[in-house]
Amino acid sequence: MTYFIAQILPYITVTIFVLGVLYRLWRWASARIVHNITLAPFPQSNGEVVGIYARQVILFENLFKFDMPVWVGGWFFHIALFSIIGGHVLGIYTLGKEFMYVGASEKLSVYMSDLLGLTFGILALIALFYLLYRRVAVDKVRLVSNPSDYLWLLLLIAIVAVGDFMRLFPGYGIEYAPVKEYITTLVMFQPAAIPANALFITHIFLVQILLIVFPFSKLMHVFGMFGERWIENRVYKDPAPGLPNVDVAAARAAGAGLAKSDVA
Repeated sequence: MTYFIAQILPYITVTIFVLGVLYRLWRWASARIVHNITLAPFPQSNGEVVGIYARQVILFENLFKFDMPVWVGGWFFHIALFSIIGGHVLGIYTLGKEFMYVGASEKLSVYMSDLLGLTFGILALIALFYLLYRRVAVDKVRLVSNPSDYLWLLLLIAIVAVGDFMRLFPGYGIEYAPVKEYITTLVMFQPAAIPANALFITHIFLVQILLIVFPFSKLMHVFGMFGERWIENRVYKDPAPGLPNVDVAAARAAGAGLAKSDVA
């Protein structure tokens, strides 16, 4: 079973994840936009569009305005999550020595890497439990929750909890070097045996399950939000670019589809 999880499943996981995400993006991109639904305030330039994107992606501006309780859990979780992902990439690649590039000693760098990883891990876990609590305890949230909503939260909690446990109790954890060596063998298509650490194997397995279901779940909002922002906040153009086989300008000039009172 360990052989399958560590040396076969990673390739299945990456294939399903990449093809699944590309398929969903293709479906969204190929859909016709037959009406202009740009929302006010209407951006007048691409620079303004970028500003709206930045506020929505980084600050979750709409969520902050309209649902502060969700924003508290959602924003802090996403900040922690992307910090954890970045920390994993840098920490494993540099063996925890990334802070040496800004003048820290090797020992201090490894300590800071571990401390930041644990800090963001605990923050993510608290945020996830908060979001799960809202799903269970708040009536209006529970009414619109599906079983899958609980499943994704529980899966994320399990992944983060295992990672935090390994950080809190180093005796159950694993060093950077064997992890980097293992991942390198996967990238080189020469998969080697995974380090013999039950918690690490569990952590890897749960992450792979998450990536497999990712393209077919609400977790695709990570990509979908960019498409939504593009539809709702792009520079207004008339006619809508997706209206099929219709010269809207000519039709309007001829008064087609308009009430007589609307025709100049």
